[in-house]
Amino acid sequence: MERTANSVMDFAIQAEIDGEAFYAAAAAKSDHKGMKTYLSDLAREEKKHAETFRALKEKVQKKGVGEVFINPAVDDYLDAVLRSGLFEMARQAIPGGEPPQTIDDVYRIALRAERSSILLYEAMLEGTKDRGLKRILKKILREEKSHLTKIVYLRANQDGLFAVERFGCMC
Repeated sequence: MERTANSVMDFAIQAEIDGEAFYAAAAAKSDHKGMKTYLSDLAREEKKHAETFRALKEKVQKKGVGEVFINPAVDDYLDAVLRSGLFEMARQAIPGGEPPQTIDDVYRIALRAERSSILLYEAMLEGTKDRGLKRILKKILREEKSHLTKIVYLRANQDGLFAVERFGCMC
């Protein structure tokens, strides 16, 4: 079955919904106030991204996929990314597919999912010819990249050994 740019928008919406649920659940499990706040903030940002992609999908539907994307058919790369959810795919980082129990688990899942999100949105950016969509995707990309940074610092703040390995000092 041929996938279209509309299915990419649906996937992006679902990826952000999954991200919000993941970060909200991780925040709810956390006993550390700073970590809970950090993770809750990430959940709110993912929720905003889902809302943004919903609005973008409406725009694409009104204008027509061919007016917004260079090629309305999804290429092999995007199709490979779309085969499973980003956070679902990232959960495979934990042996046995268990839910995250530690900051290390949260870190591994979030890092993989955020990297995959960045790759997806960069591919979408490259595939669009609409200036407005390009501008919004660039903004979301900046925010997704900041999520990576936040996750790394969150782990460093909770794990001294990781901080020394990653940064050469206790953060």
